[in-house]
Amino acid sequence: MSAVYPALTAIKAAERRKLPVPDAVLQAAAVRGAIFQTVQQPDPERPALPDNAAEVEEVIREYAATLQTLDLTRRAADRFQQEADARFVEAVRAAVPDWIAGLQKEFTTLVGVVSKAAAKLPEDLAQVDPRRMNWANPSHMAAYTKAEGAVVQLEQLVADRADIVKVAGGDGGRDNALFAVAALPEPSTERVMAQDWRQLSPTLVRWRELREQPVARWVYLVRQQELSLSLATPGEVRQRSIQVERWREAGFARMSGLTRAGGQQAVQTYLANTA
Repeated sequence: MSAVYPALTAIKAAERRKLPVPDAVLQAAAVRGAIFQTVQQPDPERPALPDNAAEVEEVIREYAATLQTLDLTRRAADRFQQEADARFVEAVRAAVPDWIAGLQKEFTTLVGVVSKAAAKLPEDLAQVDPRRMNWANPSHMAAYTKAEGAVVQLEQLVADRADIVKVAGGDGGRDNALFAVAALPEPSTERVMAQDWRQLSPTLVRWRELREQPVARWVYLVRQQELSLSLATPGEVRQRSIQVERWREAGFARMSGLTRAGGQQAVQTYLANTA
């Protein structure tokens, strides 16, 4: 099955993060391995040719029977392979939520390190760059070093998370790298009517602009107040991505009303229908 490789990749990522692999996954992998070994079992060595002509036919007959039995065994095992692959992939998929939860503590700790360092770094994100940093300032140098070390670990953790969720179909959608680690607030009628999207939208834009500056990007994330930071399951990434559309469409609904009351009713209806 095409999903077997992502499942194997997920297990390797979980093992790298020292996350426990459930017994169900180990058992499913063992079953799949046993079938694979049977399917790939090589032909037995040909017996030596007898010196006595009278024995040749018997030796050949016995060898033919052995080959026939082995061939039937391999063919029979092959018929079980698809089911074994499916069972294995399903067991790995079932482990994904617990693996993501297992990464959360380390994620939160690393975000905390960046947050503490960010408080001592320049307010101007353009200065949170090794090419522009004032390295003569010992406070900035120490803070940047700590932030950079934590960001390297965060980037690897997020990459391992991405490897884990591939078996579940991956994240998909625009800005999935952001929504894998952060979530927009739920749109409410009050916030939509207050046009709060105007302060939320720049957050996404700034995230994209800092693509090539990982340290500044994470410093920006921990400083902003609108997005909440936490690792997401694949389904949660899609839900978080949908919130962008909900905020925008709710804004259009607000503008569709001829009066403020009409706009408010349109927003309430839209949000209720998309909850």
